[in-house]
Amino acid sequence: MQISIDGIALLRKCMAEVCEDVTTYDIMKEYLKDEEEDMYWSEGQLALIEKIGYQNWLIKQM
Repeated sequence: MQISIDGIALLRKCMAEVCEDVTTYDIMKEYLKDEEEDMYWSEGQLALIEKIGYQNWLIKQM
């Protein structure tokens, strides 16, 4: 999840620098949306691990 958090911060910084290039900005905006969805999924999985335990989470993944 930390990789997603770091990536989102970097994307936002890059987006600020290319805001006048509409095409690049739009591409990065879609990428940012995808990264945010990945981060939310990771958060949900970590919350689930806390609730049911790591071993039960692993079994659920099969």
